[in-house]
Amino acid sequence: MKRTSIWLMIFALLGVAPAAAESPEAKQAPKAKQAQDKQPKVIRQAADGELLLHARDVVIHGTTVRYEPQPHKNTVGYWTRLEDWVSWDFELSQPGAFQVEILQGCGKGSGGAEVEFSVGGQTLKTTVKDTGGFQNFLPRDIGEFRLEKPGRYTLSVKPTTKPGVAVMDLRQVKLTPVKK
Repeated sequence: MKRTSIWLMIFALLGVAPAAAESPEAKQAPKAKQAQDKQPKVIRQAADGELLLHARDVVIHGTTVRYEPQPHKNTVGYWTRLEDWVSWDFELSQPGAFQVEILQGCGKGSGGAEVEFSVGGQTLKTTVKDTGGFQNFLPRDIGEFRLEKPGRYTLSVKPTTKPGVAVMDLRQVKLTPVKK
């Protein structure tokens, strides 16, 4: 067995995959893939109108960002490349205005990334807050989307800057109907 293969097995057992140990295939152009390589899940709106986009249902667009399923993480993480981004597909049955809340964590000294959340031709920009640790999650209201028609939508999350080690850890995005 090659020395590289042994190290790859060790990294796999530890649940880490440093860029230097990744296979040449992993370094190729980013491909869209769903967390755990499943077909993209279309999230359905709840009866109360809320949409909860969990990390486990994310679609990955990149090479290092991934879903981390460990119970203490349960997040989109390893977001070390500015070019990587994520998305969720959802079905809207009750249109209207939605308050957008994210549950984000960010390691000490890695805050400050600028990130765009986009859906239906609208974009909300936010700056990632340093929470003292990537698994120290903080709920944050980042603005409001107005989705006028029922139907299928895709919400994308794309960083525009990455001043620290990683963009952030993102556990969920919640869209809550704004009461009239």
